[in-house]
Amino acid sequence: MRKTNYLFGALALGLGVLVGTLGVSLLTNSSSPASFISKLSGQDKIQTVAGAASSAAQPSPTLNTVPDALAGSNVPNPDSSSNQAGQQNNPLSLGQNGDNKDAAALSLLKQQVITDYKQDIGIFFDAWKSVDMDAFRLKLAKAYTGELFEKHARRAEEYLVQGVGLDVSQITFDQVDVESADANTATLRVDYRYTAKDYSLADATPIGEAHEQTVHVRVNLLKQNSRWMITGESAVQ
Repeated sequence: MRKTNYLFGALALGLGVLVGTLGVSLLTNSSSPASFISKLSGQDKIQTVAGAASSAAQPSPTLNTVPDALAGSNVPNPDSSSNQAGQQNNPLSLGQNGDNKDAAALSLLKQQVITDYKQDIGIFFDAWKSVDMDAFRLKLAKAYTGELFEKHARRAEEYLVQGVGLDVSQITFDQVDVESADANTATLRVDYRYTAKDYSLADATPIGEAHEQTVHVRVNLLKQNSRWMITGESAVQ
C-alpha cells in the first residue's frame, strides 16, 4: 500500500513538472498558438531578424505599431483616374486656379495628414502593451475610429487575455504618399517595415524571436477634432 502511494505521488509530481514546462514553453516559443508573432508568420514577406529587437532603439509612440495594417478591411480602392494627382476631388487642389496660396494650403494639409498618420501607427503599436482591453481601447481610440477600431480591438482581445502583447522596436516608413485629400478626408498609399517580438504583459518583457514584417497598405483617414484618424486599411500587393 505504501509503495502504491509512493508510485502515485511520483506520477503526480512528474505530471506537474511536465505541465509547468509546457506552459513556459508556450509562453516563450513564438510558434505557439498563444504567440501573436506566430500569426504574422503566415504573412508574406516576414523573416526572423536575429537580435534585431534587442539592438534597435525603442520607437517613440508620438512618431511611429498588428496588425492588420496587416490585413485589409473592406475599404474600396480610390479611383486611380480621379486621385492620380490628388486633385480632381480636392477643393484645395492646384488644378482649380494654380494660386500659390492654394498650393501652400495643400502642402500643409498633406504634411498634417502624414504626421498624424505616423503618430496613429505609433499609438496603435503602443496599445499592444496595454495590461487589459479597457486600456487598449482607450489608447486605440486616439488613433482609430469606426468599424476598423472594433476590428483591431477584437483581434487584440484574443491575445491580451492570454497575457501576450507585442513589442515593436523599430519602424521604418519607406513610402507615405497622399493620393487624395480634402478638408475632412484623405487617402494614403503607405509602405513600412517594423521589427517586433511577442511581449509578456505580466513581466513587461519582450519574449521569443524578433521578426521583421513588411506592410503595403492603402489607408483612409477622417479628420475629427483637428486630428486625422484612421478609418480603413486595405492591403496592396
